[in-house]
Amino acid sequence: MKTIYRLCWVAVLAMVFTVGAFAQLTKGFRGVVLDRQGKPVKGATVTIINKENSLDHYEVKTDKNGRYIQAGLTYSDTGYTITVHLPGLPAVTKVRRAKMMEMIEVNFDMRSDVKVEKHKTAPANPAAEAQTLYNMGEYEEALTKANEAIITHDHTKEASYIKAAAQDKLGNTDAAIVAFKSYQKKYPGNVSVLGILSELYAKKGDKKKAAFYKKAFGAKGGKIQNATYNQGVRAYKAGEYAKAAELFKKASKDNPDEPDCHREWALALVQLGKYQETIDQLKIYLKMKPNAADAQTWKQSIVGLKAMLKQEKSKKKK
Repeated sequence: MKTIYRLCWVAVLAMVFTVGAFAQLTKGFRGVVLDRQGKPVKGATVTIINKENSLDHYEVKTDKNGRYIQAGLTYSDTGYTITVHLPGLPAVTKVRRAKMMEMIEVNFDMRSDVKVEKHKTAPANPAAEAQTLYNMGEYEEALTKANEAIITHDHTKEASYIKAAAQDKLGNTDAAIVAFKSYQKKYPGNVSVLGILSELYAKKGDKKKAAFYKKAFGAKGGKIQNATYNQGVRAYKAGEYAKAAELFKKASKDNPDEPDCHREWALALVQLGKYQETIDQLKIYLKMKPNAADAQTWKQSIVGLKAMLKQEKSKKKK
């Protein structure tokens, strides 16, 4: 009975931690991919991307029955794009919102999904194609399409940004810097570009220019997360919670004025069962950022964690 009681508290905590848009987890998506003849497609790549955060990027292959499944997705208010691109056919993208504790069925049947495209004579849109390829992680192809769009003056602003971002993803730091600076000159106003340029110059080892763009970015209201913080995010997403906790701890020391480090640190700690330490970090986060949009979520989480600690202490006494 005690074991059941403790498991119930774990379930309660899990629900508490998933109230806010930041920490909510879902079951995910599943479905089947059928070709133009209605036959299951084996080995098709299904790409799933969080519309709020393109770094939330998943790829899963269909099995011999054409079925795919991706569980454990982060909650997103705006939903996910689910894309399938079969040889010889246009890519098919559907947008769905992942729901709490539900496995959403999203099927792809090329007999109906591409039927309308047969009768369409819409002109080619290389900028849109570049964006789709970029979202799918096909950066070389995205770069080619972006350049094509720029040459034909098709959505040049969007294409110029994709060109710069693709160069960055391909590890072409110098080319990315040139492209982002060109974009910034032609289309001033996108503050994030200043932050990106700061990071690119830092990657190149040019501290002076990195500092220049970082200052400009900050003056415009931007905020750069340090490299250690970003490493922590990647470790957390990979399920390496102990490593993530250490990285967020270091990030909080490197940048003591950044409250988000403490929030992320708390999320890693709770996965390790370190409830008191989780409470401590959440309290620091709330003290530094009392009016945060997710403040009420973490206050509720603290209540749940304290109850768990109290229950554990009571069990030890017995």
